[in-house]
Amino acid sequence: MELQVASGKSEVAKMSIFSRSSAARQGHSTFSQPSNGILVHMYGDVNCSDDDQTLIIQDFGEKFYAEQLCYMAVKNLELTPSVAPLFALAHHSLESWSPPNETVPCTEDCAREFVLRVRFIPSEKEINRLSSADNRMFNYLFQQIRSDFINDRIVYHGQLINQEHQLGLGVIDMVRYGKQHDIDLSDLRNLPPQDFIPVCAKNNFKKFLDKHRLSLNFKRHLEKEYKQYETDTVVSAQLTYIQSILRNAEHYGMETFEVLMVKDSCDDCKAEVNVKPHDDKFPGLNIYEGKVIQTLAFLPK
Repeated sequence: MELQVASGKSEVAKMSIFSRSSAARQGHSTFSQPSNGILVHMYGDVNCSDDDQTLIIQDFGEKFYAEQLCYMAVKNLELTPSVAPLFALAHHSLESWSPPNETVPCTEDCAREFVLRVRFIPSEKEINRLSSADNRMFNYLFQQIRSDFINDRIVYHGQLINQEHQLGLGVIDMVRYGKQHDIDLSDLRNLPPQDFIPVCAKNNFKKFLDKHRLSLNFKRHLEKEYKQYETDTVVSAQLTYIQSILRNAEHYGMETFEVLMVKDSCDDCKAEVNVKPHDDKFPGLNIYEGKVIQTLAFLPK
């Protein structure tokens, strides 16, 4: 693999985990707020307690590297150490990352909170391969994508996917949840639909009559989808859910950096760098400087 490097140096000024900075602000972390130590929150399923999904470190006076904390969290999830480099620690706001060599002190006076995330979302083809190669890793990635969908962190082509599509994904997710946790259809009917749909969709069903209408429609579609997916595996339902999101998303998994370009021939100027190593058509980087696009491509040998 070779890297074609454009001329000029760049200094990172500001970045966004999501493809547009607004996406990071739409949904906020819903993890608990403990009082001290280091806390690495991890994604879990519906009704999963924060305690079960949080690595709590209270070795006060000690210091840890961010990369070290990733490996500790991966071990806590009982994932193989070989997948640890795929993860990074996002700050609690989900607006920036911790560099691997960042030193994190463990103190009694405050809580330092992070979220364990797969840093770049693989392509659909790679996710399909992962579903059979490493089910635990695939399931964690699914829960991360699910969380981003539920919390409106995904930017879609043109505009948000319509409400019917959102509710349809919610139904598929409820069927998946039932199959994964051995909950039959009669018990699934009693679960609140609001746990399976995005925040923006929930806002349309705040009134009592609207909630009742949502519940009735959800149950009707649930029965239909349950029959359709009754013979399918949990993984197949998860893949259907993921594929529907990825195919409607706008560069989901791409990171955006605002940089300062330093050149000998002209004054310093701001530019935008898009990092997308798993893009199907152009894996690499795009640098937007005004109307001029410079590319740094990952090329096969």
